[in-house]
Amino acid sequence: MKSRTVNILAFAGGIAVAVVGGHFLLHGKAKPANNGNPPIIHTAFTAASLMRPGDPVYGNPKADVTVVDFYDIRCPPCRRMNLRFNKLMLTNHDFRYVAVDYPILGKPSTLGTRALFAAARQHKYRALRHILMRQKRKPTLSLLKKDAKKVGIDWATLKTDMNSPAITARLQGNLARGHDLGLKYVPSWYIGHQRIIGSISYADLVKTIDHAEAAQKQADQAAAPNANAGTNAGTKG
Repeated sequence: MKSRTVNILAFAGGIAVAVVGGHFLLHGKAKPANNGNPPIIHTAFTAASLMRPGDPVYGNPKADVTVVDFYDIRCPPCRRMNLRFNKLMLTNHDFRYVAVDYPILGKPSTLGTRALFAAARQHKYRALRHILMRQKRKPTLSLLKKDAKKVGIDWATLKTDMNSPAITARLQGNLARGHDLGLKYVPSWYIGHQRIIGSISYADLVKTIDHAEAAQKQADQAAAPNANAGTNAGTKG
């Protein structure tokens, strides 16, 4: 009787996961490019506050300016933005780019994301992501096996890890994070107190990062006198 109860609960849990995943698969969309006037939403929180342990961080991990990008590996606008972010990180711009895998464009996206999370356990997340963000074919197990071999990933381990409870929890955690933010489009990325939906041109991206860096410097300068006043007051006391 006990084992039957456990099986029923496990089945019910599987249905719950499927329902959550189905919701995103139904409503998730790739946002077409709108370079001239991309939708911008001002937020009460900062992009940095959206970071979670385990999120892949590119660029300068200690930079003051943070970009958090909710993306899907199969989303064409996401791929274009990824190339632009990579190009920008090769310049002198001092920012950190945080990739949040948000697979809302169907089962192949979910499969590829599971593979990425499993690859991270073998320290191969970036190598596999580089392939998946450029590959025209949808991720399948046979294709992922070939991709894994290219970058030195142990396939047997990867395949087992892809279906592990920890990977499932991380996947559901990312979906829940985006759901809580009301994200139905990819890419949706955050910088400072702004959320930008869709892709923008490289020139506009440079301007956006420049403005964020300038705003951060201004905020730091404004905070400095207060910090010094507090220190001096403490010394006098």
